Amino acid sequence: MERLEVNRFSHLQANSLSRLVAAVVGVSLVAASGVLVVEAPSQSRPLLQIPAIVLTLGLGVLALYGSSLAVVGRRTAALASWGACITLVLLLPFLQFLPIEYNTLALLDVKAFAPPLWPYALAIPLLLFLLLEASIPSLGRNSTSIVFLAVGLFSATMFLFFTTALVGDVANRTNLILIPHGMFLSVATPIGMSSVIVLATVMARKGLVMAGIALLLVTGLGIEWMSTWSYDGPHFLDVAQIPFARYPLLPVLAGTIPGILAAAAGVLAGWEVYVQGTRDGESEPAAGSVT
Repeated sequence: MERLEVNRFSHLQANSLSRLVAAVVGVSLVAASGVLVVEAPSQSRPLLQIPAIVLTLGLGVLALYGSSLAVVGRRTAALASWGACITLVLLLPFLQFLPIEYNTLALLDVKAFAPPLWPYALAIPLLLFLLLEASIPSLGRNSTSIVFLAVGLFSATMFLFFTTALVGDVANRTNLILIPHGMFLSVATPIGMSSVIVLATVMARKGLVMAGIALLLVTGLGIEWMSTWSYDGPHFLDVAQIPFARYPLLPVLAGTIPGILAAAAGVLAGWEVYVQGTRDGESEPAAGSVT
């Protein structure tokens, strides 16, 4: 009976968390559509932004619908909804970063159709979290707190948002935008690193604690270390030695602070599971054979 109560409480927690995260995703996508409306007049073909605006609004609704499916136990349908959301959220801005030369009218229309990436910086990590949280089976009791989850997701979101701003600043001031493969990798790499932080956070929650902690520490410290390379400007790109505004502040916001937060999340998970969790376990009475 006691075990049933614990499982029921864990199920309610998971449902509440899914609803909360999906609500944040929905609000962020509605806000992103508003940003696209404001930004559209500055684009070369403003009317081509209308499909992206409408689709972004629809994805916000779909994310919320996916949470309602998860709550009633339709996990496969919820995963399909969230999978479609994150696929389209990534595909829309990436239409302008494909590793090809945009040298035809049709390709230029495709590029004009694509919205900027930064309005989706909050939705991407949170959608990935919903997808991984619902798809990865639990291998043990979750001993991590909401504080750990918040720090991990905030680190991934902050890293993606400010790295996107850093790449945009470099592209506007150098010839990076004229190198399709370089631009593609410069945008895809932050998304990949942010996804690793989200994956490590979910792994720690699902019972793969040691692997999750190790991944958070390695990723966080690696991001922090790499950010120091660009404190005096993006000279690692072999650009001209010219002064760059917003440096080293932008690399600090894009790499140093998110890296510290990711590593801190790993330390926090270790404390909660291996120190605090052990103490709590020792203070509990021995479990009987009641089922």
